[in-house]
Parts: sequence; C-alpha cells; structure tokens
Amino acid sequence: MKKCYLFLLTPAMAFIACNRNIYVPNQINVPLLKEKGEVKASVSLSDWQAAYAVTDNFAVMANGQYISRLITLDGDGIDDDPLVDPNTRGGLFEVGAGYTKAIGDSKKAVFEIYGGYGFGGFRTLEEAYLYKADTIQGYDAYRLRTKFHKFFIQPSFGLSHKVVEVAFSTRFSLVNFNNVSSGSLAWESDPNMRMDFQRLDGKVVGFMEPAATVRVGFKHIKWFWQLRASVPLRSDGVEAGPTLNEYFQPFSFNTGISLNFGKWLKN
Repeated sequence: MKKCYLFLLTPAMAFIACNRNIYVPNQINVPLLKEKGEVKASVSLSDWQAAYAVTDNFAVMANGQYISRLITLDGDGIDDDPLVDPNTRGGLFEVGAGYTKAIGDSKKAVFEIYGGYGFGGFRTLEEAYLYKADTIQGYDAYRLRTKFHKFFIQPSFGLSHKVVEVAFSTRFSLVNFNNVSSGSLAWESDPNMRMDFQRLDGKVVGFMEPAATVRVGFKHIKWFWQLRASVPLRSDGVEAGPTLNEYFQPFSFNTGISLNFGKWLKN
C-alpha cells in the first residue's frame, strides 16, 4: 500500500503530495490597523510579518517566508493524492503599503487594501528521485529550481476586538518566473515533461488567493490561524505533459503568534 507523508508541526501545509511545488503562496498579512502609530506583527514556523500605521489611514508592511519541510513521517514517498510537496525549500521577501479605515463609531470593523512587491525562489526534487534514492548522482541531478518577482494587491475586511479578530481577504498576485532550471536526470525518460517545465521561464502567472484569518487571545498577544487557497488565473498545459498549474501549491495553512500594540487597546 502506498503511504503518504504526514507533516508534523509545520504551518504551511494541510496535506501531502507528490506535486512538484515550485511556488508556495506566503501568508497574507492582514493587520486590521485602526489608528496612527499602531503596530501589528506575527510569526509562525514559516512566515513573519509586520505592519505599521503611519497615519490613521496609511500603513506599510513587510513580510518574509522560508519553507523547509524537514519534519516528516517517512513512507515510501510515493503518493498520487495531492496537495503539498515535502521536498519544497525556499521562500520570499516582500514589502507593501496601503489604505486602512476603521468603520463606524465603535471602529470595530476595518477595511484595508494593500499593494506591494516581492521576490524569492523555490527548489524541489523531480518525482523520479523518490524511486532512485540510492543514485550516486544525488539531489542536484533531480533538482527543480525557480526564482520570481511578484506584484500583489489585497483588499480585506475584518472585525477587530481586543480578544477576537476575524478577517476575509483576497490577494491578486502577478508572479514572473525566471532562472528556471532542472537537473540533468530530471524527467530523464520523458523530455516532453522537461520542456513543459521549462516553459515557466519568463512566464507571468496570475493568482487569486482568498483567505480567512482568525486571531484569539488577549489585548497584546493572540494565537492566529489562516487558511488560504491559490487559484492560477491561466493554464499553460501542453498535451504531452501536465499543466503548469500542477507546480503551484493549491492550499496553505498557517498558525502562530500575533502581537498588537495600539492606543485603542488601552481604552
């Protein structure tokens, strides 16, 4: 019977797969800032984020991501049920700025919209390596790599309270892939697959990434959860190989600690 990997204590996954993920969407920064001088930051095992309100309605943010899926329960490494590639490594860094507005007399509801730029890269192993783990050529012969530049815009709406926060977001990203490469033995028996993968080089792929975020705890520190999907807005498949969409992780989950500092929390 085929066994599948089970991830333990890793925040950026929900399932295991033999997908070759060379793009994993990072956590969406949803600060829900209400006033000038307010600061919000969060950290999980794969992402860190921070945002600062320069005025009551203008804020800046910075986000980082690094994925290294080292904690696994080993099976035979071969499973066709899909969602997450345990061999993916890499991440990104991005900055952004945008508009934030607390709504109503109570200011518990917040609308915000941010835009920004990021860059990064990922690497993984072509599936054939799982069948040839004793090969003398090692990882590099089966390695898949990409780098990318990213532009994004993300509107969000949420309710922010001292104890509970809930927000819904949709991020639209344009990702320009570059420096795409594959090892000498990757898809050794199927050159069409190699050509299919190489078609990513120079491609700009759009993604729609809806997310739900929940934070629960105390005034200044909360535990958070975020579940998000990633839907490519174009498909560039060829008849001889998979669509390029199969190289993109479709679902992600993060959990960690959120910190919040603002004058309104003292009232």
